[in-house]
Amino acid sequence: MNWTLLFDSLLLVYWVVVAIAIIAEDREPYDTIAWIAVLALLPAVGLVIYFFFGRDWEGWLAKQRWVREWTALRTPYMVSIHDRFAAFSAQRAERIAGTVGERVSTTIAATNTSPLLPATSYDIFPDGEEYFAALLDDLAQARESIHMEYFIWECDELTARVKAVLLDRLAHGVDLRILNDFVGSIWYDKRELRELAAAGAQVASDMTQLGRLNYRNHRKITLIDGVIAHTGGFNLGQEYIDGGKRFGAWRDTGLRLTGPIVVELAKLFADRWFEVKRESLYRDEFFRAEYVAVPDDALTAQVVAHGVEDAWESSRRALAIAIGQATRHVWIQSPYFIPDIATYDAMINAALSGVDVRFMMTEHPDKRIAFRAAESYYRPLLRAGGRIFRWTPGFLHAKSVTVDGTVSAVGTMNLDVRSLKLDKELMVWCYDEGVASRCEQIFESDMADCREITLEEVESWGWRRRFGNSAARLGSNVM
Repeated sequence: MNWTLLFDSLLLVYWVVVAIAIIAEDREPYDTIAWIAVLALLPAVGLVIYFFFGRDWEGWLAKQRWVREWTALRTPYMVSIHDRFAAFSAQRAERIAGTVGERVSTTIAATNTSPLLPATSYDIFPDGEEYFAALLDDLAQARESIHMEYFIWECDELTARVKAVLLDRLAHGVDLRILNDFVGSIWYDKRELRELAAAGAQVASDMTQLGRLNYRNHRKITLIDGVIAHTGGFNLGQEYIDGGKRFGAWRDTGLRLTGPIVVELAKLFADRWFEVKRESLYRDEFFRAEYVAVPDDALTAQVVAHGVEDAWESSRRALAIAIGQATRHVWIQSPYFIPDIATYDAMINAALSGVDVRFMMTEHPDKRIAFRAAESYYRPLLRAGGRIFRWTPGFLHAKSVTVDGTVSAVGTMNLDVRSLKLDKELMVWCYDEGVASRCEQIFESDMADCREITLEEVESWGWRRRFGNSAARLGSNVM
């Protein structure tokens, strides 16, 4: 037998199959060519890389039996809730007609089936001590259920305080479910979570499948009795208050919500819980916010969320549209700056058109490569007229945006490729000038502790630094 001929024939068949399979996925041309090259030139290693980083997760998800069961439970239940607020949604849609908010809200409703809903309270916390005091107080008053979903659950002074409150609530018969991201929490001691499980809590890890380890659940959600919700940038760890051993300070933004808008965050938790545990939480006992009386002065809010399986990349798309619709200013906070092409172009286009585009990130990084990659994006934005600030006291971890003083968003999504395209994220948009003004006040307060990066500074960097930044940028999809 001619083994060389056989090997060459099999290799040729492999190349043809790879080309057909990748082309059929209808990716962007440069993505298609890149994946064909990787799979063709590295037959064994390339398959491993594709398995972890390149698969069509939307197509994979559609084939799963549990997804059909999940859809059959979730869709009619959420439609029934949304129908109760159809009049409110229509009224508030008229109120924001012709504004940036109209385009953002329409996009979210179309891509996420998440309508405008009332928030009876919308409290923003830029300080960790104040935020966790509010969270612990809400947890201590829980009477029926607590659901908690976090990317990182550490084991330290703060989590000990949280654990003590949760153990007390379990002793009083409160139903407790905890979900943490497997990779995000893998480095931290689990003894406190085991203690809670032993006391009756249901504790589970999300995104544990081998092929999905590159795709994190980066959301942070706490739900109390179905009527109070917390989200934002804060994970559970003492460093989110004081900076821990690595940083002199920590700046983050947390959000506390009440009112019918809570059902959208309850939906996101129920979605993840169903996949992990196959238990349906689409029940009135966990969605009680819809029965809360809605005052005339209720705020208009909307939740947008996405994951790698979302073909619309809904949270990213809403942000890009908000930036593109801005006429006066766009102010964004994120610890990382590795944007996708569409979002980056939207920022540059806005700056070129005279919009006041400001981006704020941390001066002291937790990930050196991501920090270097961010610097590779500075020059075009600065040349277009944008402004870049770096927060100097410690680590800035906030994720927020405000546009034209009329709309704003706070949530979990960073301005990097991982958050914009790969991880499970959420943002809560609020269509209210008062809330937008509050976000702007926080941003301006943070500016007092920032160093502005100028075009002159960036152009003074030597070729080694510029090349290192460009090299770091190559790994943006795994940072």
